[in-house]
Amino acid sequence: MAKASVSARRQTPRFAGPAAPRGGAVNAGPIGSAYRIGDFPMHYIAAIQRQNQLNLGRALRPVEVSVPMWRALGALYDTDGQTIGQIAEMTVLDRSSLGRLLEEMAAQRLVERESPPDDRRAVLIRLSAAGRRRFEAAQPIVLEHYRRLLHGISGSEFRTLMRLLRQIKTNTRIMSDLATLELDQP
Repeated sequence: MAKASVSARRQTPRFAGPAAPRGGAVNAGPIGSAYRIGDFPMHYIAAIQRQNQLNLGRALRPVEVSVPMWRALGALYDTDGQTIGQIAEMTVLDRSSLGRLLEEMAAQRLVERESPPDDRRAVLIRLSAAGRRRFEAAQPIVLEHYRRLLHGISGSEFRTLMRLLRQIKTNTRIMSDLATLELDQP
């Protein structure tokens, strides 16, 4: 393959905003009346997430940690003794997949389950000493991975990016809450 065509393929598409509606009318916000997948940030977020999962998974292989396992280890390292629901919320993993993952991690003695004395029905998940060691072995790999991933982004740009992503996350939750309320209406 010629060098020019390879570099052309690797060029990053630029977000110029959604296409203007036919007839030249311009909407006040960033969303026009036409939809082209490459004009919206969620396409890029999904593409970045997919490729990042592949890259991070490859980087973590030497320490025998999968990406979902890394997320669970990280959530427990930050706040030990959480319920499966709390871990699922933090790791953005569905409860059934997380339940299977935690079973595997328990079999590897990376996590321990316990019931709090005040509620025998609840189950708290804690990192074992082996789980802590596994997290600590993976952490430098992950930090280097994210340094490389965010290369060329200034501190100010990173803060702006995080502020915008948090706003979009909040908006999705509000939309979900409103949809739930609408379904509950007679």
